[in-house]
Amino acid sequence: MMKSALVLTTALLAGAAHADVLGLTAEVGSYSPSADNSSINNHGISKKSADLDGKSGTYFGIAFEHPLPIIPNVRFQSLSLKANGNVDNGSGGSNSAKLDLSHQDYTLYYEFLDGLLWIDLDAGLTLRKFDGSVTIAGSKTDLSDSYPLGYLSGYVTVPGTRLSFGGEVKAGGFDGSSITDTTLKVKYETPFLVGIEGGYRKMNLDLSDIGGKNVKSDFSGVFIGAFVDF
Repeated sequence: MMKSALVLTTALLAGAAHADVLGLTAEVGSYSPSADNSSINNHGISKKSADLDGKSGTYFGIAFEHPLPIIPNVRFQSLSLKANGNVDNGSGGSNSAKLDLSHQDYTLYYEFLDGLLWIDLDAGLTLRKFDGSVTIAGSKTDLSDSYPLGYLSGYVTVPGTRLSFGGEVKAGGFDGSSITDTTLKVKYETPFLVGIEGGYRKMNLDLSDIGGKNVKSDFSGVFIGAFVDF
C-alpha cells in the first residue's frame, strides 16, 4: 500500500513539474466538411429542406495560459464555415442558397489537469459569435448572433512519445437555438515546439429566428493543420 501511494505521489509531482507556468499555443489549418440534414425556412413556417455542399474553410486559434489562481485562461478560435446549394421554394421548385456560418469562439477556461499522469483536462465557457449570412435567391440576411456554450477538453499523451489524442466538446444555446460542436484530434509535437494535428469535427447547428429565418444544418468532416506550443 505504501509503495503504491509512493508511486502515485511521484507520478503526480512529475506531472506538476512539467505544468505550464506561462503558455502560448497557436494553431492554423483547413477544415473540409459536408453539410447534411439542412433546412432553411421563414420563422414559424413549415420546414423547407436544403441541398447544400459544404466548402473547405480555414480555422485558426490562439490560447494563453497562466499560473494565476481564480483568473481563467483565455482561448480565441475562428472558423470559416460555408455551404452553397439549393433550397425548396415550396412550389415544387428550388432557389439558390448560400449559407455562411463563419464564427469566432471566445473561451474562458480552467486547467483541472495539466500533464498529470499524462492527462490534460480543461473546462470552461465559450461565447460563439456568428459573423455570416443566409442568402436565398439573391436575398441576403446577415447573421451576427452570439450563443453561450459549455466547453470541455481532454487529451492523453502516449507515455514516452510526443503523440497525444483526445478531443473537445462545446454545447449550448438559448431561445430555441442549440449548438453541439465535437472535435476528435490527434497531435504530434516535434522537439522544436512545432507540431501537426488532424482529426474529425462535427457540428449540429439549429439556429432559430435569424432575421426571421430558422437555419438547421449538420456539418461534419476532417481537418488537418499545424500548431506551435510555447
